[in-house]
Amino acid sequence: MNRKEFLRYGSIITVGAFIAGSTGASAMTAFTEGEYSTNASGKRPDPGDFDQPILKAIALGINAPSAHNTQSWKFKVINDLEMELYVDENMLLPATDPPSRQIHMGAGCFIETMVMGASRYGYSAEVSYFPEGYANEADFGVKPVARVALNQTGIDKDPLADFIEARQTSRMKYKGSLLSQRDYDKLVKQAGKSYSTLTFINKGMAPYLDIFYRAMEIESRTYATNEETREMFRFSEEERKAKGDGISIPQMGYKGMIERIAEKSLKNGDHDTWHSEKNIKNTMKGIKKGLDTTKGIVIWHTATNDFKDWVLSGRDYVRFSHAATKNGYFLHPYNQAIQEYKEMDGVRKELDALLNIKSPQKIQMLVRIGKSDTPYLSYRRTLDSYLTK
Repeated sequence: MNRKEFLRYGSIITVGAFIAGSTGASAMTAFTEGEYSTNASGKRPDPGDFDQPILKAIALGINAPSAHNTQSWKFKVINDLEMELYVDENMLLPATDPPSRQIHMGAGCFIETMVMGASRYGYSAEVSYFPEGYANEADFGVKPVARVALNQTGIDKDPLADFIEARQTSRMKYKGSLLSQRDYDKLVKQAGKSYSTLTFINKGMAPYLDIFYRAMEIESRTYATNEETREMFRFSEEERKAKGDGISIPQMGYKGMIERIAEKSLKNGDHDTWHSEKNIKNTMKGIKKGLDTTKGIVIWHTATNDFKDWVLSGRDYVRFSHAATKNGYFLHPYNQAIQEYKEMDGVRKELDALLNIKSPQKIQMLVRIGKSDTPYLSYRRTLDSYLTK
């Protein structure tokens, strides 16, 4: 690969949406328990470092995905068994996610990951949503999204709880066969009951992939959204470790010398380089290569579109993604086409029409699915950085 082929990726969403267009990847087998250890990586909080059950559960919950890897969570610990979850009003994405829908889906992702994690220690969890009410953005970071109370009931461990550390987004090329209806049905069964409605597509994907591509190009060419991505990009391993969040070249599948050259080509986030036509064109070439390897598309939609729909859809997504991980599959969210800023209005309406989605229904999540090499393990911040009084 020559230097010109390296991609300056555009924007990423809910867990990320840029893609490596040149990384070779082979089909892999399913994960086994403990294969991906937070203890060994040192990149994420270790539940073993805490005595309080609620802190152990939070430490596992922090493995959850979030838009742009913002980790837009704040926690108020009430006692050893109870906590409140808030969105972090200082870690929103106003250009990419004007209503903060995806931020609240990230809160749902955290809740489900935390609940699964608590079952490792024999605790069930009671979740109360918006216990102080929740009306608009004035409540973000001020009123809790949820209150979680653990109960030591000795419940069986959730069968998906072993895969919390292994679940990662893979933006690599996917290889192997298309995901069959039978294998998809297996994932749905293992994920369990879903609040949102799922749609699976493994035939006639071209119109959807074309929309994904065009939406990604819109986000890359819209200054505000592309700039928001630049601000969340981490340009070295030192910066990733220091900040503990954000998105980066290795999260696209690059390693070793290739990673270093690609990072150098971005000139440490130089504004003009990032927004240049050359880099946007290279980005889109890579996007196309990755999309062409898609092995299936999964879509979540809800009958309405309020705060609770967003949170519960996040919980649904996490369960499905863990079922996918258990069976050796990865997901890659491609949510640009459903974002709510004006430049995306036309593409969003086109996708809604293709899927016969009519207001007040809302598509909450779009992903491509397939098998790849094990992706880079992204960082999380230290647990104390999320705590609030």
